[in-house]
Amino acid sequence: MPKIRPDLFLHTINQLRFGLTQEELSEHVNECLSAARETGKQAELTLKLKFKPEAQGTQIFIIEDIKAKIPTFPKEATIMFPTDEGNLQREDPRQATIPGLRTADEERPTQFKQAENA
Repeated sequence: MPKIRPDLFLHTINQLRFGLTQEELSEHVNECLSAARETGKQAELTLKLKFKPEAQGTQIFIIEDIKAKIPTFPKEATIMFPTDEGNLQREDPRQATIPGLRTADEERPTQFKQAENA
């Protein structure tokens, strides 16, 4: 059996698409690492290589498939209320309104006063 170069896998990956595959894999590794650290959840990176012989086996086409499963934080649900017309709205139509009531985020002070120590 002929001697196989010990770095055949890395050498092949480095050559795919003139180095673009290696660059893409590095980006995905970084994404997986960052997301796993941030979320505390497992990330996954899969590389699938297909070897397709052509020209009576004198050429090999290598097609790679890279898939990354990046963990995310759970998204909060939004509470909506259905109307009689079949629409959705954020305000509960059954909730009575209080005249003159405003939400705190409508008017924010631009300057704050410093409290003095007694």
